[in-house]
Amino acid sequence: MRVAGKLKKVMISLVAAVTFTTAGLGIAGAGITAQAASAPSISAKAAIAVDAGTGQILYDKNSTKPMAIASMTKMLSTYLVLQAIHQGKLSWDQKISVSKAVAKMSQNRDYANVPLLSTKTYSVKELYNATEIYSANAAITALGDAVAGTPHKFVEKMRATAKSFGITDATIINASGLTNKEVGSEIGYSDEAASAENEMSAQDVATVAQKLLAKYPEVLETSSIAHAWFEKGTSSATKMDNRNYMLKGLVKHYSALPVDGLKTGTSTKAGNAFTGTVKFSNGNRIITVVMHAGSANDNGTERFTQTAQIMSYVYHNFTTTNVTKNNAVNGVKTVNVQDGKVLTSGLVSNTATTKVYLPTGTDASQLKGTVSLNKAAMTAGKLQAPVKHGKTVGTASLKLNKTAVSVVDGTKSKQMTVNVTPKKSIEKANIFVRMWRGIKSWFN
Repeated sequence: MRVAGKLKKVMISLVAAVTFTTAGLGIAGAGITAQAASAPSISAKAAIAVDAGTGQILYDKNSTKPMAIASMTKMLSTYLVLQAIHQGKLSWDQKISVSKAVAKMSQNRDYANVPLLSTKTYSVKELYNATEIYSANAAITALGDAVAGTPHKFVEKMRATAKSFGITDATIINASGLTNKEVGSEIGYSDEAASAENEMSAQDVATVAQKLLAKYPEVLETSSIAHAWFEKGTSSATKMDNRNYMLKGLVKHYSALPVDGLKTGTSTKAGNAFTGTVKFSNGNRIITVVMHAGSANDNGTERFTQTAQIMSYVYHNFTTTNVTKNNAVNGVKTVNVQDGKVLTSGLVSNTATTKVYLPTGTDASQLKGTVSLNKAAMTAGKLQAPVKHGKTVGTASLKLNKTAVSVVDGTKSKQMTVNVTPKKSIEKANIFVRMWRGIKSWFN
């Protein structure tokens, strides 16, 4: 991220809070307490809002087109740093040195940095805080070196991790989000254009954010810090002001939206971008991404205004319902059974409680599932006995008003599903029963 320009205080008013109720599918409809509103008109080139838990897409604008992401890159880098911490390959108090190339990068104040010296060592925690709070480019590059050994090896890990998330259309050439030229010849790639920089779609970015929060929610403990010091009391002392102006105490904070993360991004090519996350008073946490919400040379606040509009829209225009384990799923019919004591069986969810958002004015009964049995669980198109209750035999794909409930899944969204299992264990019929059925079938 480049250094932000002069702040300009801009306030928007939010509509009144609304209470939501939830209900289990097949039992009762979700309570409706607000009138549906059209989605907000967002000027950003791309935007998306998803549930942080399931990834259900709640707002979408041009979310599949890859664009420059600037420092939003650091969410993927952070994932790998926290992974190394959890795996015991790094520790918070571990001291690491920085290369001369990284130290040189850190002295450039044209973009976000804390000054680093190749003659000193820094704790992993110091560099991590500088990354999460101040978007320090050299700090995350140094951490990448500590994780993988070299900048290019770290990029290889970033690419492999993105691919494991289902992201196949990303361009990743460094850990920070700067251009190939800005990181310097020792960190950049000789076969890449000087202007090349990391690119992902809004859906890709949302996928990374969802994976980060799901696996390492502790990132919010640091991303929510508005102000901190780096090396206070030394010649390298730097007051780190968080560039996420939606945090409490900063100029784009809204009391109705207690935003606690996640990452901004700014470059000439990316303009102003922001991945935000908020946990609403009703307990729902969502992730939003806005890309190119204003040019890089403006005051940078438009991305937060647009984020607030999307967050407010989701809060006031959706209710939630739950698909609960061991309960029937609306629309799922019984299946025929092969060689069982019973000839048909009901199916129930075999997935832990799954939350589904419903647009205001929609009843939970309009959410239905369509079953696909696993090939390994079938014989002649029937569910093969014996099967114990609790064994997954297929999935139910969820639709709302005959439209698939979509969730982010890397480059391409997919339909939300829940696993299904027989309502009761199905015992196998004895050989005489099976023979008699065979004889009757032959005569019929």
